[in-house]
Amino acid sequence: FGQMAWHEIELHTLQIYLNKRSAKVSANRELAVLAVVWGQARKWGMTKETYPARGLSDFRNKEKPRKVEVTDAMFDAIYKYADRILKDAMDIATATGMRITDVRTVRMPVDGKLRFKANKTDKWAYFDVADSPVLSEMVERREASKAHCVMLLASDTGRQVSEWMLSEKRWNDAKQAAIKAFPRLKADLSGLYLRDLRKRAADLAGDMESANKLLQHSSLKLTSDHYRTKPTKLKAVR
Repeated sequence: FGQMAWHEIELHTLQIYLNKRSAKVSANRELAVLAVVWGQARKWGMTKETYPARGLSDFRNKEKPRKVEVTDAMFDAIYKYADRILKDAMDIATATGMRITDVRTVRMPVDGKLRFKANKTDKWAYFDVADSPVLSEMVERREASKAHCVMLLASDTGRQVSEWMLSEKRWNDAKQAAIKAFPRLKADLSGLYLRDLRKRAADLAGDMESANKLLQHSSLKLTSDHYRTKPTKLKAVR
């Protein structure tokens, strides 16, 4: 907004910005940041003006939920070219539906139970390791290793995997190798992110309710709109 003063920014000014900004979703995010900045400015006494769009729930460009289906072929292609750390992370994420931060920081199971508190929601949950062949194999391998850290996901030297070590770069390197090997999957793989493994976990769950519980969502609508892509099986009535 250049050198505009607080009182010069009115509701129609924000609407013009939304209309002219070519990246519509980015415009929504940018005005959300502006609202936060505006609120902080009021706390600091820089302005007494109220944010022009305050209380308007429909004040933004329309957005469509990002629908991504991580198919077996897509998963297997990247998994083939992933290193051991990334493979383990992919296995944990798709077996449990954990967010990547939780995948990296979940501790080794105690008494056969893999307990964790979701970093984003602070909700506690646990898995019986015996129920999952993937987790059972990983835990057995970890217990036989000389890893010093208490986390399930460990480096080859036995140390905790850092945020940098499990960054998008590691994922993108495996993804680019998969695209080179399977060019027919290029369109599907190009826009795939590490966090999309949570969507695959939702699709691997038996039904919508199971997916909702696995992801610890507060509503079925959130699971349905943003995560579950597997179609609902219906039964013919005659």
